[in-house]
Amino acid sequence: MLPRLLTGALLLAQLFSESRATERTAPRPERFEERLRLTPFAEGKVLSEFGFVLEGPWRDEGVHLAGNVLSDHHSLVPHRLTSLVRRYRVSAFELTLSSGRWSPTWPIHLPASIPASGIELTAWLELLEGESDDDERRRWEAFTSAVSGLFCAGIATDGIETSTASPTWAVPFPTDASPDEHRLYRLVMPRLSAACTESLTPFISLLPCSSRAGLASLLNPHRLFDGEFTSIAISFVHHEQNETARFQLDVGSVQDPVRLDRLTGQLGRRSFSFHSLYDRTVKNACPVATDSSIQLVVPSHSINPFVLEPDLAREMRSLDGRDVAVWDVKQAVEQAALDVQINWPEEHVFSPLPPSKLPIPPLAARRLRFGGGQESGRLGIELKNNQDVEVEVIWVETWPWWIKTFVHTLDAQSGGTNASSIIDLDYTPAIARSRPTTLQVLVRTPARSTVQLTIGWEAAGLWYTEYPADSNRGFALPGATVVLLASTEPNSLRRSDLWMADRQRVLQLHTPTTLLSLPTPDFSMPYNVIILSSTVIALYFGSVVNGLLRRWRCVDLSPAQGSVLPGADLRLKAL
Repeated sequence: MLPRLLTGALLLAQLFSESRATERTAPRPERFEERLRLTPFAEGKVLSEFGFVLEGPWRDEGVHLAGNVLSDHHSLVPHRLTSLVRRYRVSAFELTLSSGRWSPTWPIHLPASIPASGIELTAWLELLEGESDDDERRRWEAFTSAVSGLFCAGIATDGIETSTASPTWAVPFPTDASPDEHRLYRLVMPRLSAACTESLTPFISLLPCSSRAGLASLLNPHRLFDGEFTSIAISFVHHEQNETARFQLDVGSVQDPVRLDRLTGQLGRRSFSFHSLYDRTVKNACPVATDSSIQLVVPSHSINPFVLEPDLAREMRSLDGRDVAVWDVKQAVEQAALDVQINWPEEHVFSPLPPSKLPIPPLAARRLRFGGGQESGRLGIELKNNQDVEVEVIWVETWPWWIKTFVHTLDAQSGGTNASSIIDLDYTPAIARSRPTTLQVLVRTPARSTVQLTIGWEAAGLWYTEYPADSNRGFALPGATVVLLASTEPNSLRRSDLWMADRQRVLQLHTPTTLLSLPTPDFSMPYNVIILSSTVIALYFGSVVNGLLRRWRCVDLSPAQGSVLPGADLRLKAL
């Protein structure tokens, strides 16, 4: 009897310990959050920021159900993205597609990071044991092609190798893992219209409720891409400490309610609503969303009184130092369809504020280009510090291989005189048809001053097959990246990539794409030579063939048969 009791006690203790271990190792539940923030600008424009967050548990190798069976199932997190990053061993990545141009007169600190114009893909790849640099490079190219095909980004295969750089100063390490076990890859391709409907369709298909319910039902492509600036972003971060994966999908659009109001036959008011901006309203809430909210930044720059509607499920909060009206979508749609709107009853025609009264950004950046010819010149950037304190700025450039720069020509000017504003510099020269030029400069900008940084360049010789289809339009040069760092105590031993990554970013800007007119050959001349040569050869060949093959003899054309009679019709015929 006693052995049976001991055996039962041991079994109960084992089951209790296994249940406790199961509770400790139980995966966290997946969650889905969505948010829409509307920010009115002082000049009448409206910025719409859609944000969708998908977070769930993460295992590097999945769950082994049997010897050859591997389970990788998620109920909310999209399987297409998890399998993609798992296959290519990516710890974090961000893809941004943008169209249009962010105007400097818009509030430049909202958002704090403005994407580059065109296509921008940044990824941190894990360093695998026993993998060579060439194999790692091929893994990056395969991952880029897969992401491009998934979101219809249209990244050319031949442009991946010649446009990939590793600017570690401008891209901080986002995960809690060791940066020494990862390598940064960044690809920037300037394009006029990178974000389009073909990119938005796979974006919406990754959401749990798609476009049938929730805030995603407002994503009307005919209205979003009718704005002055549109961006689509997908980011992924893997946190090793809590074993979670976080996917964030963002859509941003800057629209002009004044222009939309004039298109309907009105005088041009800046009042807007969901129906006027997106031609849609929120009718149903996404049932799997743990948090679904709409935020409207109260326009503090407005002089005339305004009205916010509806009052149902609305509360006022203070977010990021600004007053924001917040609606809970699940509570609001219980009564009727949600159509958030803001009206200025006493304002029939909107008059924009003069430029002197618009918000001044803490830092302004402008592209500089000097030179009279097409084969050489100077490129650079102008930094204008509008603050009362001295700041440090990171200037990052990624130039194609056909732009040969010379680091000894780097010059800094402030007020027309030479200035020792360059604190630190990292330069990676280009390799023809293999690697672009990467320039990273840490600049000290005095208070209320302007610093100009320029460097000399020369154009490399191109093959005629490397010219674009419309070469006379010019060659697109990616914009510069400017990062405003938070102030810190001076330290002479602080310059390193790790120190740069730990610095807090206050603002990140991108200058617009620059067009360079390089020496272009006359592509019509080869066709003229071909046509002329073909014509001459055809005439000569035809004459020679006629002289060699044709024979002449007399032929009787009279109806009588027999010998030739006097007066008969005789003619020569070529055979």
